[in-house]
Amino acid sequence: MDRRAFLAASALASFEGFSRSSATVSQVFADVNQATTNGNARQQVLVRSGFTRTSDGTDERAPSPPGMFDTEVVRSSDSEGRLAIFVFPAGDHHPYRGAPLHVHHGQDEWLYILAGEFVAEVAGKRMRLKPGDSLLMPMKLPHRWSVAQEQHCGAIHLYSPAGLMEADWSPVAQDTDPKNQAPRKAEFEKHGLTLLGEPLSKEEIESTD
Repeated sequence: MDRRAFLAASALASFEGFSRSSATVSQVFADVNQATTNGNARQQVLVRSGFTRTSDGTDERAPSPPGMFDTEVVRSSDSEGRLAIFVFPAGDHHPYRGAPLHVHHGQDEWLYILAGEFVAEVAGKRMRLKPGDSLLMPMKLPHRWSVAQEQHCGAIHLYSPAGLMEADWSPVAQDTDPKNQAPRKAEFEKHGLTLLGEPLSKEEIESTD
């Protein structure tokens, strides 16, 4: 094939590719318009720094000082039930405090460390997490995690699909009094989890490399 024929063929191929691409883009916008007309189009979700997303789809100022899971940036209603995202804001938190040993029956759990250090245990394997580390804790694997020794820390926490993780939890879920273990376990089951044990101890956290 001579140079002119090659250039002509290349130009034709590029034009056909552009035409196909334009047709695809047009179809995408047509689908968006149709969804909007039907009243079920999804929208972007922007949550500004220092705010948390409420259950009715509005934003309000997050508590200060921040606590564990005070800041939610994506709710299940924003993602058609696909995920929920919480921010454990970087700040001063209680060291050696975290989630008890539990298992999710229908949600993967993902943790990304923003500041400080955490210790996690998944299926009996314990590890120390530092800024920039991320950890996927798949459903059906027993796990627990905790703030480590440092007071200043922060993390992003994601559940997929969202399930009932973002629903209101009764204070009994945090109650470690042995007399209240039955209602505590029932509260976990109500949210699609099984409570298996207690959080990591101070000794377990300090001994994890």
